Amino acid sequence: MKKIYLAAALAMGMMFTGCSDLAEKVLNEQDNSTIVNNKDNAAMLAAPAYASIRNLMSEGSVWRITEVTTDECCYPTRGSDWNDKNNRDVFHHTYDAENTIVRQAWNDLLEGITRSNLALNYLNALEQTEDVKNYTNEVKFIRTLHMFYLTNYFGHFPMRESHETDYKTKPQILNRAAATERIIKELTDVIPSLKQKGEVPYGRITKAAAQQLLAHVYMDYGIFTGTKEGKYDEVISLCNEVINSGKYKLADDIWKLYLSDNAKYADQTEAVLPIIYDQKAGISGNSWLNVTLHYNMTFNNFTSFWNGACTTSDFLKRWDPADPRYKDDRLKAQTGFNLGIIEGQQYDRQGHPLKDRQGNPLIFTRDFSVENSNEAQGVRLVRYAPNPDYTYGSGSDNDVMFFRYSDFYLLRGEAKLRKGDTAGALQDINTIRKIRGVKEYTAAELTLDKFFAERSFEFYWDGAWSRDDAVRFGHYCEARQNVEACNETRILLPIPNTAREANDELQQNPGY
Repeated sequence: MKKIYLAAALAMGMMFTGCSDLAEKVLNEQDNSTIVNNKDNAAMLAAPAYASIRNLMSEGSVWRITEVTTDECCYPTRGSDWNDKNNRDVFHHTYDAENTIVRQAWNDLLEGITRSNLALNYLNALEQTEDVKNYTNEVKFIRTLHMFYLTNYFGHFPMRESHETDYKTKPQILNRAAATERIIKELTDVIPSLKQKGEVPYGRITKAAAQQLLAHVYMDYGIFTGTKEGKYDEVISLCNEVINSGKYKLADDIWKLYLSDNAKYADQTEAVLPIIYDQKAGISGNSWLNVTLHYNMTFNNFTSFWNGACTTSDFLKRWDPADPRYKDDRLKAQTGFNLGIIEGQQYDRQGHPLKDRQGNPLIFTRDFSVENSNEAQGVRLVRYAPNPDYTYGSGSDNDVMFFRYSDFYLLRGEAKLRKGDTAGALQDINTIRKIRGVKEYTAAELTLDKFFAERSFEFYWDGAWSRDDAVRFGHYCEARQNVEACNETRILLPIPNTAREANDELQQNPGY
């Protein structure tokens, strides 16, 4: 396994240069390994590709691009804490080709393709047992998932096929339209062969995950290809297939999807593509509690909080505070804070008011400055609930709900509304609102912006769709708290200078 991970990292660096000696050496070492020639090791060969999905939730990379470019998240500079121009530029949409967060997102996404290609190269060489075929199809999806985010965020990118191991030859460059058609074809080809939920263990790629990604590609088709309109009939058809399959159901308690022991409940309800975290097994990285809470809000074994991320007043204004998704108090007696949106004076578990490090009352406010905030400015979000009795350090065991079943209802409803079927759209959005315990809409109230808001209520900080939604609903370039309106050329991120230095066939996106 160590050699496989090393090869992925090395091949990532070699992919866009003419240097091939070291890559060839590592690949030859792998070819002679008993691991890669054994059909019983299909899971091991697919593991690096699976691990790349976790990189999509990397707090300083793809996740930050997905969330911080929207009104859902910001990392204000607080004195000398979080004093990072790269953060500020991502929030302001003033990023350039030297931005380290943009560069890391680009690298992580391309690494996901490289890891997938390496896995496919080995899997394709094995005896084609049922197990090998299953993992091959799953890895094809993983590769396509990374292609989707590259297409969505950067527009064009270099692409090698799994069999193209001659690194002296430069890879092809897929433009946005060509990449879109390629993604559609790959997903369409693999969907019939992927297993349904229940046919593979929780955490494995299923048919519904590919159908969900394809539905998003069809919804974004007009944006990606410049044809303006999405393929709404195809979106509706895919959503119908999953909803009518009976394999999933909407959670009657949305917060159970985000508790520390969420795997069983999520598997029984909405988890379409979960990302598994297990501190005991050494699968760490779920730090969404640490990144937002103030230093002085520690409790039990949770001894290190970073006082970083907050949300904006624009996001908060969309909410009805009576919405159960707004906040939940089930762990407040054990932690001192509620789940969801955390605003105002903060208290410890005994009910004593907390103070910041200067001795001022710890009152989270909606007002903040991106360039210079104090410790308490910015309303915080706790998406993933801690286990108060946890004994494995400050990390969390919550599986990330990357793709969820409720997305199918909201995608289908949006597609119906865009086609003029208000009654059908109303039924879908109200299916979600009813089970969440909030007032249902009337036909007269229903607009596309209601769908945009509902999607943010359902999926904030999940790391999958926030930026995509802001672009599709036309809100990405609008002025918002601490952000001026931007030109639409900022929708596509800049191609990092390091990438263009390595491959002179990569063109910079307009506006940079």
